[in-house]
Amino acid sequence: MKHSLPVLMAACSTLLALPAHADLARSFSSATYTGVGVSQLGSDFDNLGKAYNLDAIGGYWITPELGWGRVAAELNISVTVSPGKNAGQPQGSGSGAGGLFGGGGSTATSGGKNTSSSNDLSAYALALQAVYHTPGRIYGIGTVGFGLTNTSIEEIQDKGSTHVLFGGGLGFRFGENTAAVELLYAKINQDLHTIGFRLSY
Repeated sequence: MKHSLPVLMAACSTLLALPAHADLARSFSSATYTGVGVSQLGSDFDNLGKAYNLDAIGGYWITPELGWGRVAAELNISVTVSPGKNAGQPQGSGSGAGGLFGGGGSTATSGGKNTSSSNDLSAYALALQAVYHTPGRIYGIGTVGFGLTNTSIEEIQDKGSTHVLFGGGLGFRFGENTAAVELLYAKINQDLHTIGFRLSY
């Protein structure tokens, strides 16, 4: 009997603790989210077409839903699956002595700015950012963070692969703690930007 009492007490403690562990698991689950999306990648060069990327998202809600909204930390991965066509140099264009970016790369015409790269536009990007959502089923989105990008265009890549990024958009939540669809614009760096849809859940 003396030996069975500690075992019985331990078993009771375990049973009493089970609901708390279950609540903790539900709380943790509701604080995380994932998502997938597709985005159009554009540049500031007139002779480059639009590329299309697939996006994967993982996030953690730092705050619960409050009167002023909520904040999350988010990791985004974006990879080009359809490069943007390079139209080449327009007739009558010419390189400047040092190029617009100091590396002897891009060319300028009266119509705008063109890259001298022969590559089609493609990129992959990794971003860690803070995300703010306004309250409500229809909500505003604001993002700011730090990104690492590798692109096929030399004039862009020569400026560095790390940068501060920011963006914004609108979202619609189907219900409380359910999936949502979002339309987002993001400025990746001085020359690249994206706009796209994603589903988060």
